[in-house]
Amino acid sequence: MTALLDLPRTYRCRKLTVAEGSLRTAILFERLFVLSNRHFLLSVLVLAFALSANAIDPIETSPATLEQLQTQLTQQAGEIEKLRQRLDDEGSCLVVRPDRADRSCTPGMIERVPLVTELPVEADCDSIDASSKFKTLDVYADYDRGFVMRPFDKTKSPYEVKLNGWIQFRHHAFSRHTETWTDNAGITRPVLNRNVFDIERARLTFRGFAVDPRLTYFLQLDGDTDGFHTVDFFDYWWAWQLTDRFQIQMGKRKVTASRQWLLGARRTRFIDRPMANDFFRPDRTVGIFGVGKFAQHGHYELMVGNGYRTANLPEAVSDNQFTFAATSFFDPLGDFGGQIVDFDCSSNALLRIGHSMVYSPQASNESGIPLDESDFLRLTDGTRLTQTGALAPGVTVSEFDLWLYGIDLAWKHRGWSATSEVFIRWIESLHSDGALPVDGTIQNGCYVEGGKFLVAQTLDVNLRFSYVEGDFGNGSECAAGFNWYPLSKPTVKFSFDFTQLDGSPLQNRTSDILVGDDGTLFRTQFQAEF
Repeated sequence: MTALLDLPRTYRCRKLTVAEGSLRTAILFERLFVLSNRHFLLSVLVLAFALSANAIDPIETSPATLEQLQTQLTQQAGEIEKLRQRLDDEGSCLVVRPDRADRSCTPGMIERVPLVTELPVEADCDSIDASSKFKTLDVYADYDRGFVMRPFDKTKSPYEVKLNGWIQFRHHAFSRHTETWTDNAGITRPVLNRNVFDIERARLTFRGFAVDPRLTYFLQLDGDTDGFHTVDFFDYWWAWQLTDRFQIQMGKRKVTASRQWLLGARRTRFIDRPMANDFFRPDRTVGIFGVGKFAQHGHYELMVGNGYRTANLPEAVSDNQFTFAATSFFDPLGDFGGQIVDFDCSSNALLRIGHSMVYSPQASNESGIPLDESDFLRLTDGTRLTQTGALAPGVTVSEFDLWLYGIDLAWKHRGWSATSEVFIRWIESLHSDGALPVDGTIQNGCYVEGGKFLVAQTLDVNLRFSYVEGDFGNGSECAAGFNWYPLSKPTVKFSFDFTQLDGSPLQNRTSDILVGDDGTLFRTQFQAEF
């Protein structure tokens, strides 16, 4: 092994990998041990030689031999000192640093080994100071619930990036029970059978911090077959951590209302969200968001943004009114976690109670024509509110005020879980180009769903009921399904469900439920994430 250290200098100055660094450190230890022993033996030999000189005639003693031995000892001591210096340089790269994200039995004890390189030189490597030969890289790559590049010292290198992704491959089939449906304006439309493979969500997310550990960022890209296979900038914002318990976010993200809407599509109990949730929930908008914590397990969000559903809408088709929203929840029995199903089979009962509120005024353009921003809102029979004739023959609604309030409840214990949310939406201050029989309307709805893990962390079954009702009709859904986790991890999931729809007022291709649907919907999905 010591022969490796005697390689020509052209090879000794090449880049050193982590594995080679460990081998070379062992070599240095071995050589240091050998030289130390040699130094000790030579010292004993000199002492013995000196003692024997007293018993020998001085004329027969050879002073030159003693000087040579002393010179050799001095050279060996110098070489040992150099080897110790190199061990200090290379050994300093092997450190143990805490990992705060580690949830193992020994949290905070994870070994990180920085990369070490030897800088190429033109002249004699040995003539260069030892400290200039090596350079430690301050950033390492790893996998921690996503691909990450992180610095060892955030204050010295204030940059970090984490990459995640997930894809939902889905098949859905719809078997109609009726051939047409008629809206409140008297227009009859067909109800079609469907049988389709599609990729519903293919997403990449980038998150981390830059410039300062308190300045974080988030970027999410989305593509699916419903969106003409184009890539969309779904969410992107900067955030500044004002205190340990409050953060300000600036950019585009979800309007802060409806618990299951804010939950995220990867963690739904069924293949997609309840029909009632999708009917009432807002969408994304650009604005300013405040995210904070209260008590021990309390969370709240506040928002002022461009609109209720203004995702990807240009300013030309949006009004000049802001939307205001707020939501909060509290876990009185302990941290509820990020999943509504009881994947971890909680030994103690967990409960989450929350509520949300939105106020969103919708204005028309200067000519009194409704803008695209207001096209999302439908009556409870599925008719668009801004469609001509929706409330009165030949009359078009152009402005209105929208209020939404929702209260939610979630519970889980020993593999069992249940979730429910109630919605009330007021549509007031209607303005139109003609007389209307009403000046407002109230819509309400609810969903209740629950399930049980038959095999812990592997197989669960679920049931759901949701409905929407109001002054102009109603619709409902009943659903049953299961999820199979083949790796006993939530990151890989195979799901199947079937839903009985009765007069859907919802138009949402993402959840495969279209307005007027009356029949049976079958969905099968494979989902994987990293």
